[in-house]
Amino acid sequence: MLCSAPFIRYRREHGRAARKYYLAKRSCDSPMATICELCGKEVPETRTTWIEGTQLKLCKDCQKFGDKAKPGTKESPNKVVIASRLEQRERRMRTRDVYKEEETWELVEDYNGRIREARNSRGWSTEQLAAKINEKSSVVSKVEAGDLKPTDELVAKLEKELKIALMEKVPLIKPEHKAGGPGALTMEYFMKKPKK
Repeated sequence: MLCSAPFIRYRREHGRAARKYYLAKRSCDSPMATICELCGKEVPETRTTWIEGTQLKLCKDCQKFGDKAKPGTKESPNKVVIASRLEQRERRMRTRDVYKEEETWELVEDYNGRIREARNSRGWSTEQLAAKINEKSSVVSKVEAGDLKPTDELVAKLEKELKIALMEKVPLIKPEHKAGGPGALTMEYFMKKPKK
């Protein structure tokens, strides 16, 4: 904020919106010194910096509070990040027809045996494997025993650490659409059902 005596006099004469005009008048009067828009200090040069979506001309001390503006960019870095996140969300939220897909990924039936064999072939205990994949040893023990079906995240960790395949492509079984025959019940039957 500007607290110099000339600014206070200028503000008294021209009202509350005087800061912008004072800065413009001051820069025209003395082109060698400019004022930092954050701290109000007179400095020989300022640089354009983005702070919370606003472009300001700041001194070297105040530049650490924001992101330097790249030459030729008019948008703040935050707007670019927000736009990319919105695009990702839109892609993720798109509906897809599951019946068009021919194959899907599923967990193999003998996942517990494969995990146990791979762990034993490396000579690791369940505690060692659990430490390597950052999970509890009880979780690894339950998965090996077949009592717990692993989540997709756990499957990815196990596949990466043990270098085994736990997911396989299986053909998608499409339900057959059968039209009702002469004896099939329809909504019409219930609507026209004779009352007793």
